[in-house]
Amino acid sequence: MFVAIFLILGILILVLQTTFLQLLPVWLGKPDILFLLIVHISCQSEIFRGAVVVLLLGLLMDVFSGVFLGLYPVIYLLVFAFIKGISRRVAINEFAYQVPLALISYLFVSIGTFLFSYSLAPDTPPQWLWGAIVLQLLMLAVIGGPVVVLFDAITNFYRRTSASGRLPGTRSVNRFK
Repeated sequence: MFVAIFLILGILILVLQTTFLQLLPVWLGKPDILFLLIVHISCQSEIFRGAVVVLLLGLLMDVFSGVFLGLYPVIYLLVFAFIKGISRRVAINEFAYQVPLALISYLFVSIGTFLFSYSLAPDTPPQWLWGAIVLQLLMLAVIGGPVVVLFDAITNFYRRTSASGRLPGTRSVNRFK
């Protein structure tokens, strides 16, 4: 159920991110809400289920907007492994740690994507624009709080429904009470 819920949420975010959010002006930036979802899944899920969701979302991102096939699944799985490695030593499950962790991870992902793209296509190197990266980090910092609160509410809803074994508002199937 966890995989299905967050996969559907990721697909909705990916469609929103690749269609409507592309219409925003360049000076405003393009928010990467899917990356915030990847960080949230990395902080809140167990290893196997989280890795499956992150891998599937990376494959979907590759289909929607991948330049080099396999780049997004590898990067998202590396971010997942990095956050899981940190979370074993530090308690980062709290809301206050997720946004700064997303910003640091996004900066490392930008550097890694640039180096990976440069090594695959040295004839046409990608441009490294500090202004665009700082704008993207600022946009993630601004929208990170409300988005992580929303993801937290969805995670808590999932945990409540899985603990009770049924969806809230539905009646018990036991008719002989």
